[in-house]
Amino acid sequence: MCHMVSRVCRVRRVGMLKPDPAPAGRSVSMPSRIVTRVLDDLFAGKLKPGDFLGTEAQMVETFQASRAPVREALGRLEALGVVRVKTGVGGGASIAVGEPGRFATALAVQFILLGVSAEEVFDARIAVEARAAELAAMHASPEDLMKLQGLLADIRASGEAGRNPIGLILDYHMAIVEASGARTLIALMQAISHALLNLYRASSYPSGTAGADTGYQSLGEILKRIETRDAPGAGRAMHEHLLRQRDAVTQNR
Repeated sequence: MCHMVSRVCRVRRVGMLKPDPAPAGRSVSMPSRIVTRVLDDLFAGKLKPGDFLGTEAQMVETFQASRAPVREALGRLEALGVVRVKTGVGGGASIAVGEPGRFATALAVQFILLGVSAEEVFDARIAVEARAAELAAMHASPEDLMKLQGLLADIRASGEAGRNPIGLILDYHMAIVEASGARTLIALMQAISHALLNLYRASSYPSGTAGADTGYQSLGEILKRIETRDAPGAGRAMHEHLLRQRDAVTQNR
């Protein structure tokens, strides 16, 4: 067996330190101690996506625990998206590869369970999108700009036809965040978008002409700033646009 803190073996098995002893005066279950150790090693950079933690039998030996606590710990870690467990021949537990969509859905659910208000959702949106607009102005590719131009044209056509363009508007905002290239902001915006769609559906936010009711002109101003690589201007334009959106949505709930 590889040494517990060894990083690389023939099959890239990465071992871990044994779980820390329970703090004096406090009882901590073995599954919780295993979960804590894996998370600590992950946050410390000792574990990377794809690293093999071992088979169930190997982990039983590593953690000096019975199979039941190891299975419970792996179940918790799998639910968190930290590990991937493969059963059968050649099976075992490995550190999972990142899944932003999974994180976004889980965070959106927590928004609901916490009772996060519409104002709080929009405050988070403003913080994320204003910075994303600045970064998009610095990093957007020609393909990103073409996508934004196409979405903006679709928003205008939808509004002029009397259709509700909210879905297209959210796609446009998401495209700006994606153009920023900032993966953390993209993941956060995916979660916020889930909550935003529900907020728009629950409000009497109007769906009339593009210019008056969807903020088409301000959306165009944001794109203009991004196209001209005006990062501060893009951030300001986005901030002002979203403040107006927040007022319109929260006042019509």
